[in-house]
Amino acid sequence: MQKKILLVGCGSLGLHLARELLAVGHSVTATRRSVSELPKDLTAFAMDVTQPDSFAKFEEQPWDAIVVTLTARGEEAYWQVYVEGMRNLLDSLAAQKKQPLILFASSTSVYHQNDGSIVDEQSPTIPSGYSGKAMLATEASLQAAGLPCASVRFSGIYGVYSGGGDRPNANVISRGGHLLQVLQSGRICPQVPERYSNRIHINDCVGILRFLLQRYFSDQSLSSIYLASDGHPALLRAVMERLATLNQIPLENLCDDYLPNRGGNKRCMGKELAKQGYVMRVADFQQGYQA
Repeated sequence: MQKKILLVGCGSLGLHLARELLAVGHSVTATRRSVSELPKDLTAFAMDVTQPDSFAKFEEQPWDAIVVTLTARGEEAYWQVYVEGMRNLLDSLAAQKKQPLILFASSTSVYHQNDGSIVDEQSPTIPSGYSGKAMLATEASLQAAGLPCASVRFSGIYGVYSGGGDRPNANVISRGGHLLQVLQSGRICPQVPERYSNRIHINDCVGILRFLLQRYFSDQSLSSIYLASDGHPALLRAVMERLATLNQIPLENLCDDYLPNRGGNKRCMGKELAKQGYVMRVADFQQGYQA
């Protein structure tokens, strides 16, 4: 059954999700502040969540589901885009008769744990950083709105989307993101103290959002919070060594002085997705980084 789905803040993740949803027959519309870079064959309109006067087209029609995948940089922008932006969306929806499902792409930055301990959906969240605080406040306003909703706390997203298949694109090696840039600069994290890395492939970010939409449209219940990580937390040193080897960067030439200032030191082990039947498309970073 075709559903009307709106993608708010449609960047890379939203675009890949749009393709999969269109392929199974849904009606998909994308929004972002500027639509000039969106594909011409994708229905879209410009909307800035921080500017309610740009919501005219958003308010013209009822939606079955809204997927919110926003991005921001810096403390002030986080608060304006995520917290105020979500409040603006919810205020606009309050006057509509039809109440859509809202899926919010949140982050594991809401977890404050920094001692290598395991966290799941039930773990306490007392973030000290501005990103975690903003995400947690956004989740809270969404849950208080009384709409069907779920916040998906993604861990470190990496990789190149491979069109919905169960294997990553080989180009992922040349797209190692920030960690590859660090390695190319001649640095690697030290072996001691041990620091954990939590990752999820872009294929699974798309797969999880699609899975939750399908579950909701099939009249199955959703949890309010999902922790979305591949379930195989690994030592950051091991991840960087693997990436260096695949990119032919000699380990003996690297200086072990890289200490990341983001991500904390925890082991993300979400339970709800597996409990509800989701199977990871990419099992772990070793598969995700292979050619």
